[in-house]
Amino acid sequence: MFIATSFLLAVALSTQTGVEAAVQTSTAEAQSLQAEGKYQQARDLYERSLLQNPGNVDALQGMSSTSERLALDERSAGHMDDALADLVRAQKVEPDNQRVLLDLGIVEEEMGLYMDGVGTFEHLVSLKPDDPNAFYALARVDLDLGRLDAAQKEMEAYLNVRPLDASAHYGLGRIYLQGLQFEKAEQEFQRSINIQPKQSEAYYELGEVYLNENKFEDSIIQFQMTLDRSPQHGGALVGIGIAFFKLKQYEKAKDSLVKGTRAAPDYQPGHYYLGLTLARLGDAAASRQELDVATSLAAKDSQQSATRLRLFSPDGQP
Repeated sequence: MFIATSFLLAVALSTQTGVEAAVQTSTAEAQSLQAEGKYQQARDLYERSLLQNPGNVDALQGMSSTSERLALDERSAGHMDDALADLVRAQKVEPDNQRVLLDLGIVEEEMGLYMDGVGTFEHLVSLKPDDPNAFYALARVDLDLGRLDAAQKEMEAYLNVRPLDASAHYGLGRIYLQGLQFEKAEQEFQRSINIQPKQSEAYYELGEVYLNENKFEDSIIQFQMTLDRSPQHGGALVGIGIAFFKLKQYEKAKDSLVKGTRAAPDYQPGHYYLGLTLARLGDAAASRQELDVATSLAAKDSQQSATRLRLFSPDGQP
C-alpha cells in the first residue's frame, strides 16, 4: 500500500512539473513574439499558458500588455468592436487588472455602452478608491447617463486632487450646463479657459450657456471664438445660426446653419433650425426637407441611445 501511494505521488509530481515546464516554455516563446511585435500570436500563447496555470505572473503580465497594445492599435484604426473584444478577453483572464479596466471602460464609453462603462469604472474605483483618474472616468460616464449628482461628486473629488486640470473644469461645467445651473457652468468653463486658453470646446460650451440664457450676442462672440480655433466646428456654426434665428436675422441664420449642416451633417439641431429658418424665409419645400431630416436624425439618435447603453446583461450573457 505504501509503495502504491508513493508511486501515485511521484506520478502526480512528475505531471505537475511537466505542466509547469510547458507553461514556462510557451510563456518564453510568447515573450519572444511580443518583443518582435507579433502581439496577437503572443497574446494567444499567453492565454494558452494561463489555461494551464492561471496564476503564472509572467503570462498574466504578458496577456494584459499585449491585449492593451492590440486594443490601442484597433482603436486607432477605428475598429472599436475589435478593441472591445481584446480588452474583454483580457479582463476575463484577470478581472481586477486596473490598467485593463481603465482601458476597457474608456472604450465602452466611446462606443456608447454607458451601463457597461459604469460597471467597469465602479469596479475600478472599488479597487483604487484613492485614484483620481478612476473618479474622473466614472464622472464622464455618469454624465453621459444623465446621473448628474453622482457625476458632480466624482468630478469634484478629482478636482480636489488636481485643481488645475482644464479638462476637468470643462467636464464639471458640462455637468452644470446639463443640470441647467448656468451660472456655475459659466464659472467652470471660464476656469477651463483661464488654465488652457488654447482650446475650442470650453468657448463653445460657454456659447451654449449664453444661448440658453437668451444672451444671443454674447453667445455669438463665444461661438466665433470657437471658430477662430476650429473653423469647421459644426456645433459653433449651428449655434451662431440659432442665435441669429432667435434675433430674427433669418438670412444670417440661414448662412450659418447651411455651413453648420455641411460641417456636421448628423447634428440634428442644425437641420431643425435650418428648417425653421427656411420657413420664415418663405421656402416651404426646402423647409419641409430639412425638418424631415431632423425628424429622421432624432429617431436614429433615440434608437441608438436605447440599444447601445449596454452590451452585456448583468449575468454576463450578451
